[in-house]
Amino acid sequence: MRVCAIDFSSHAVDVVTVPYDGPGQLVWHRFPLTGKDAFDRARSVAEAVPGRASVFWDELVAVGIEHPAGHHGTGPLLRIQGAILSAIPARMLVEPWSPAKWRKAVGLAGNASKEAVYSFAVRDFPLEYLSVPNDATDAYCIALATRQAITTEQAA
Repeated sequence: MRVCAIDFSSHAVDVVTVPYDGPGQLVWHRFPLTGKDAFDRARSVAEAVPGRASVFWDELVAVGIEHPAGHHGTGPLLRIQGAILSAIPARMLVEPWSPAKWRKAVGLAGNASKEAVYSFAVRDFPLEYLSVPNDATDAYCIALATRQAITTEQAA
């Protein structure tokens, strides 16, 4: 069983899975979006990411997804998020994470820089993922936060 996390931009969807019950290798998938602008790329999500009936979701117990926040508006990103959410099976536990909330959950400052997050996360990436984008390291941290939230809730 694994925990999944999703970080996205208007250009790609980054998905990282980690073992549910402790240490083990993370797995990273990047699904590029196609189209001439953010609207067209949002329409390509359904073809880019695994659909609801895909075996991709079978071994996953929960999904953490970044809930976008930003100074330049979130409209195009919320369109992408909605398309991603429509691909996740209804049986899945899905938790939205604001950037500050997932940063704090993994022990970083809520306003930690992209560089600080990258430095924190990249040390756990396998060598074949040497040049991962920031969205992948963000997704990894969201996966850790989601796993921690699940185990903390079960212990309570």
